[in-house]
Amino acid sequence: GSSVSYKLSHELFLYRNNRCRAAADAIASADVLLLCTGAGFSADSGLAVYSDVANVEAYAARGLEYRDLCQPQWLEKNPELFWGFWGQCFNDYRETAPHEGYEVIHRWVCHRFRNSEVASAIRQKLAKAEPATQQGYAGISQPHKVDDRAGAFFVFTSNVDAHH
Repeated sequence: GSSVSYKLSHELFLYRNNRCRAAADAIASADVLLLCTGAGFSADSGLAVYSDVANVEAYAARGLEYRDLCQPQWLEKNPELFWGFWGQCFNDYRETAPHEGYEVIHRWVCHRFRNSEVASAIRQKLAKAEPATQQGYAGISQPHKVDDRAGAFFVFTSNVDAHH
């Protein structure tokens, strides 16, 4: 096998540390943070990624994969299958503790992005732009009431674990 020399290993270590410092400095000086995450962020908590979430013997016996189970026709065609799959997903998400990275993000938000002047300005503009009702698109009532806005922190994610 090949081995990396001590010198190269040390150079890579320093490079990585310098890049991490640069990223930390950029976050510390930012007015707004947009965090983009994918399935790997949830996977670090122990949750299955999409390719594995339906990796269950009962589904494999039926030749079903994740994309098959996500089809809404199962609700009418086989409600037990539909609710069993989504119920298990829901329970997994609810019962899995978020990893330490979520706490790091929460601290960033609380200490840097929630109560800044920029956050207040963003909230004020959002409040003026939104209707005073809790109605959603086409007058559909929303299942929750939004009491506050993110301010200067936003998450763009494909995750459905509700840990963000």
